[in-house]
Parts: sequence; C-alpha cells; structure tokens
Amino acid sequence: MRRWVFLAVMAPLLVACATTRQAVPRSTSCEKGSLWACNEWGEQLLQDGDRTQAETAFSKACDGGSTQGCLALGRLRMADGNLAGAEAPFVTVYETDSEEGALALADLYDARGGEAHARAAARLRREAPALDKPAFDFAMQYRVGAWRPTADLALNIQPMVFLERRLNIGSNLAYTSRGISEFNGFVGYQHFVNAWVVPYGRLMLGTATRASRDPGFNVGAEVGTRLALGYFGHVNVAAGMSRASGNYMSVGVGLNGLFVLLMLLHVP
Repeated sequence: MRRWVFLAVMAPLLVACATTRQAVPRSTSCEKGSLWACNEWGEQLLQDGDRTQAETAFSKACDGGSTQGCLALGRLRMADGNLAGAEAPFVTVYETDSEEGALALADLYDARGGEAHARAAARLRREAPALDKPAFDFAMQYRVGAWRPTADLALNIQPMVFLERRLNIGSNLAYTSRGISEFNGFVGYQHFVNAWVVPYGRLMLGTATRASRDPGFNVGAEVGTRLALGYFGHVNVAAGMSRASGNYMSVGVGLNGLFVLLMLLHVP
C-alpha cells in the first residue's frame, strides 16, 4: 500500500522534471550550433514580429550550412527591401544545384528590374529544373517489339552547356539472344515540364549487325518520358523504331555516370 502511495506522489514530480529538462529554449540550442533550432527559432520570432532577431537566427543557420536558413534569410531581407543583402544567401543555395535557390534568385533579379536582370532571371528559370541532374548517365532499357525482345545499353551526355541539359548526345548498343544487333550514335532533345517529368526524343544513326532483323545501315527514332530522380538518375518509358529492331516499346532505368564509374573502379 505504501508503495502505491509513494508512486502516486512521485509520478507527477518525475513527469515535471522530465518536461523541464526537455524544454530547452530554441535560442539556447541555436547558440550551441543547432541549425534546426536556429531555423525554428527564426520562424517563431517572425510570428512574434521580431524581424531583427529572426534575421540573426536565420543568419546563424545559413552560416552553418543550412539551405533552409539561407532561403529564409534571403526572403526576409528581400521582403524588407534589402535586395543587395538577399543575394548572397540565395547564391549560396543556388550553388548547391538547388532548383528552389535558382528560382529565389530569379525572383530577386526580377525585383531589381532592368533588361539585364530580366535576362538573368529567365536563364535561372531555365536552369532550375535541370540543375540537380547528372552530366552523363548510363541507361539500361528492355525493349519489347514485333521482332524479338532486346536489351539496350546507352551512354547519355547532357552537360549544362548543352542548352541547360535540353540537348543531349550519346551512343547506344542493342543486343538480343543472337548477339549485338545494332550500334548507334544519337542526338536528342528533352523538355523539362518540371524537375521530375522530362519528355524526350532522339534520332539514332548507326550500324545493324548480322544478328539484327535487317543488317546494314541503321536509322531509328525514339520518344519517351523520364521520371527524373535528381543526382541518382531516372526511370523511363518509351516507344521507338529502327531498321534493326522494328517497332518497340521499352522501359528502363538510368544511373548517374559517376556512380557507375565508381562501382567499376571497385570491381576486383
């Protein structure tokens, strides 16, 4: 009986102590270097109307490497009319290949006005959905067509200097159970609906081997849509045709070329 009375008396005290220990002020955590706490503290200060202290909190988060803090800092300064002070944090985020950073910087240039700033803003908006994509990737596709099942291995090269990754070049190798059926070079164009959905088309020229349906000169075309997965690569569906393979439908997956090369370097 005494044990239960003791527990009943002590339980509220233990809960109160635990609550007190957990309720560390965000300002204190921020001063100790917690980027999350700085961002949370900044948001709370904004709600309380203390914009000066909010800027200080976001500045600490940004200096510590928080892209969220840099975006919040830039937007706060921009809202206060400090366009010059807003540029540096936006540039910091943009340089991490962030779509959000590019769009924020574009809004800043638009706010400055002038023809040169308008051109810079338009360029940033074109860059934005393509920034976090690999400069080159390796893609494997499985084709199902009128002739026979075919696998396709492609190298796709798409640096930012190629119209912000809209233009791409590369080569592909198709093979069946009979062996390599075609080898092509290709040139293509892709349109960024947004950072995730990327329709594309390509024209292929090359050679069809004896293992193909029609040996000799090969020509073909393919259209499809990629679901972009940032730096990692993409998955895609497509429809196409070539002299070597006939009409086909395909599904595939692409992987950042740097990842592929690193894996190959570690193969014994």
